[in-house]
Amino acid sequence: MYELPIRRLRIYDRPKVESHFNSLDVDALTSRFGTPVDLSFVQSYLSEIFDNASLVFGAFPDSCLRGVGELRTLPGHQAHVAEAAFTVETEWQDRGIGDALLSRIITAARNRGIREVHMLCLATNQKMRRLAAKHDADLKLITGQIEATLTAPWPTPLSVAEEISGEYHAMARAILTWPVSNRRAG
Repeated sequence: MYELPIRRLRIYDRPKVESHFNSLDVDALTSRFGTPVDLSFVQSYLSEIFDNASLVFGAFPDSCLRGVGELRTLPGHQAHVAEAAFTVETEWQDRGIGDALLSRIITAARNRGIREVHMLCLATNQKMRRLAAKHDADLKLITGQIEATLTAPWPTPLSVAEEISGEYHAMARAILTWPVSNRRAG
């Protein structure tokens, strides 16, 4: 299988992120937020997605943003604790994008000294439950939801190099596959 390009998203990627969330159907949005949400909720959420407490990653399997993963530190915790969440467009699910995003999120957490990563999903979301279990998460049922807790290992020089290398390769691929119509004339 090919290496899936995942890179950190920045504020200038906001239009891509908004387009991604606007392409999600009702079921995907309900799975992401744990409850049905309307367009105004999504827009309010997106207005704060790039705040200082978040790292946002994007998956680009075909040079277009098809999945978004977030790692958000939880305020008020003495220990380094964060929450992870992600979305993958329905037609791009079951292709390893969620797994790749979660792996990248765990690496990012590890390299920032975050020891616990929490994820919530609906109890009926079998895909997320399997994915969390694949990454050795501790799963706990809480009133119709599953809380998955992942313990990130301590950072190593190799884990830091892995993150830097992944970022470099994703950016290089983005540059090399940039549509000709978007390139500046030399």
